[in-house]
Amino acid sequence: MRLSKLLVYFETSPALRLLRSPNAVFIVDFLDRQFKQAGRSALLHSDVLSALVAYQEELLESHPGHLSGKADGYLSEWCSRDSRWLQRFLKAGVNEPLYQLTPHTEDVFNFIDRVLDKDLGFVGTESRLKLVIDTLADLVVGSSDDPDVRLKHLRAERERIQTEIDQLESGGRVTRYQPTQIRERFATAVSLLRQLQGDFRAVEESFRDITVQVQQRHIGGLESRGRIVEFALDSEDLLKQEDQGVSFYEFVRLILSPSQTERLEKVIQEVRRIPELLHQQDGLDTIRGMVTLLQNEAEIVMQTNRRLSATLRRLVDPRAHAERQRIAQLLRDIRGGFMTLAPGAPIEEVGLSLDLDLAIESPFRRPFWTEPPKFDAVELAEFEPDSEDRLSAFRQLAAFHRLDWRTMRDRVRHMLTIEYAPTLGSLLKVHPADGGIIEVVGYVQIAAEDGHLIDAHARETVHVAPERPGARPILLTVPRVTFTPERRNGHAR
Repeated sequence: MRLSKLLVYFETSPALRLLRSPNAVFIVDFLDRQFKQAGRSALLHSDVLSALVAYQEELLESHPGHLSGKADGYLSEWCSRDSRWLQRFLKAGVNEPLYQLTPHTEDVFNFIDRVLDKDLGFVGTESRLKLVIDTLADLVVGSSDDPDVRLKHLRAERERIQTEIDQLESGGRVTRYQPTQIRERFATAVSLLRQLQGDFRAVEESFRDITVQVQQRHIGGLESRGRIVEFALDSEDLLKQEDQGVSFYEFVRLILSPSQTERLEKVIQEVRRIPELLHQQDGLDTIRGMVTLLQNEAEIVMQTNRRLSATLRRLVDPRAHAERQRIAQLLRDIRGGFMTLAPGAPIEEVGLSLDLDLAIESPFRRPFWTEPPKFDAVELAEFEPDSEDRLSAFRQLAAFHRLDWRTMRDRVRHMLTIEYAPTLGSLLKVHPADGGIIEVVGYVQIAAEDGHLIDAHARETVHVAPERPGARPILLTVPRVTFTPERRNGHAR
């Protein structure tokens, strides 16, 4: 049984096909630079093409003879059905294709990371064994509905914690991890994070497969709309009920929770201050953009799910259904015509027929006569405002608060030197909004203009100082704004 699976896998696996490729080293290195090291999930065709051309010029000097073909040809080959190393897709509002890694390429990166243990220096056996033991112990407790089992576990934890508290309060010594243990646990965390990034592709591929099957069944025209919708909904429910789907939606709920995100960001800041990890630069770079990267990955998968919902809505729409059925019939007719004209098929006659729509002219297309508009005559008279009106207008103008955009952007850049991805609330704690609510709105406008992240589905409550002494501070609820570094924000000024 295992031998037959191995034979099929070794013959059909795109991941093994990539590793066997004559240019495997250079393909993996290029994709690693563009996606993994840059922390990007998807890239525009023009960006990938220009980067590949520059990479080929670099290889021309260091390794001549490798990847010497046309860059466009390589991208088409990597996206082909035989290779499947890149996924090319279209996105609404973008006028060129985008590329992202496939689950097969993610498998290659996971394999290479495990073999080379990149930039972490060793394989942490002790930390992984402890992780296995803790996971199994948690499984025993969490899978039992016996109150005695849960109480026994909680009492043991309480006793352990109380013993440690008593030891510290009596002047005992704090038990600290050894440097090797610190590096082991950090290596395990970074390895799991890299594997997690690859798991997103598998979930997204599942949603995409359902969408493709729905479209193919619809184009085929052999099944009713009800049967196709039933298939799509059953497939989506099955995916959500499987272990992979349940785990993914729990992950989305966790990573999009403001409290959990804030807690995770604080943990990352503390980890980056550990002296034993200062030389683990690659691992520190990986966790530094961890929150933003995982949120972006989750958003990509949710967009694929929304495309499935949009496909179902078009399927239910009778007008769109009739149009697609007509297109499907035309495609079948064209395919039948090709079969007729195939080599060896009898050709009786060659001709050309034109099917022109009858042009219909209707006199009712012309609008009815309408009376032209009339304008009342306005008598122009010289207006001289009195001094009180003029003074009141000047006072209102002087009361306007001027926003110093340059200073506000400097404050954003200052916060980015303190935190990797600070929120608007974090910024206002360090730099209070002296201009009141209008200054908070100004920060939101800066985030929109400079390409920072604005999550309209999440909310954040910020404190605004009162404009008058003695007044109460203002609690303002705004969309969650996250400021990102300029290297991932091409519009920042």
